[in-house]
Amino acid sequence: MSDTPHRHAKLLILLAAQIKAEGALPVYLQLRQALTEAIAGGTLRPGDSLPAVRALASALELAPNTVAKTYALLQEDGLTENRAGAGTRVRPGSAAGQQSGLLELRRRVRELKAAGISNAELRAAVDEELTG
Repeated sequence: MSDTPHRHAKLLILLAAQIKAEGALPVYLQLRQALTEAIAGGTLRPGDSLPAVRALASALELAPNTVAKTYALLQEDGLTENRAGAGTRVRPGSAAGQQSGLLELRRRVRELKAAGISNAELRAAVDEELTG
């Protein structure tokens, strides 16, 4: 893909703004969330390659194992596919954005429940968004 360097540069800027060492979530989960949002939002489209593990780790000043762990989670989520020698790509299929959005919603619900938000409060907020 000819615009891959431009797309990677845009992605790196986006990720650098979202990943905080002092954040409430571990860095690998922040990176997972940010990449999931990039896929859902169209910054990364089906078939696009993700930056190489070492390149992304270097650009974000992270350990390569942190990025590798995140990439493995994205593959488990069904958002990416890894091929030996070809790197990691956003999985083809029109449902990738929808699937990643639902995964993100589920993750956020778990986080909010862990933070003490009740099921009733969560349902009310979702109902408000769906009807509003």
